[in-house]
Amino acid sequence: MQKSLFAASLFALLSHAAFANTLSDKVDAMSENGRRNFISTLVQQSGAQCPAVQRVFFQGLLDKAAVWNVRCSGKNADFGIVFYDDQANTTRVMPCAQLKELGAPGCFKKF
Repeated sequence: MQKSLFAASLFALLSHAAFANTLSDKVDAMSENGRRNFISTLVQQSGAQCPAVQRVFFQGLLDKAAVWNVRCSGKNADFGIVFYDDQANTTRVMPCAQLKELGAPGCFKKF
């Protein structure tokens, strides 16, 4: 059920391609509750443990990718989500420590 809801939500987001907004822009335009639900689904589908999203933070742009941070309840539960600006709306979820490998500062710090 949750996967089909996610797929339907993602289809609805991406079906407005004529507006040429990136997926990150669409996430930014969501309500706080909608953003938390969408981000939670992305993190969980990546295989990461995220019982509940506590905070979502737009960190900034890195080259042509938008970087968001998420704090989940639980131990070691801070993640970075990279939204690449490509036609496939590619996303990558990683522990915050891995963001440094991309040249980003630690999570929850604007750049």
